[in-house]
Amino acid sequence: MLITGILITIVAIFMLLVPQFFMKLKSPRIPDKLLKNPKMKIILRIWGGIFVIIGILLIVFSII
Repeated sequence: MLITGILITIVAIFMLLVPQFFMKLKSPRIPDKLLKNPKMKIILRIWGGIFVIIGILLIVFSII
């Protein structure tokens, strides 16, 4: 659980910092209209924040 929490936290931090990278992944394919929408970056940052919290909780629960 500790390793999983660390991996989730690292990926989520990158999702917060560089949402454009995750928007350009090929699977699932996102239409170009959505890629240019600034709201999409906000949504990815919100998901990143949620996963950071989940990753930290996994780390905490594995240590306890």
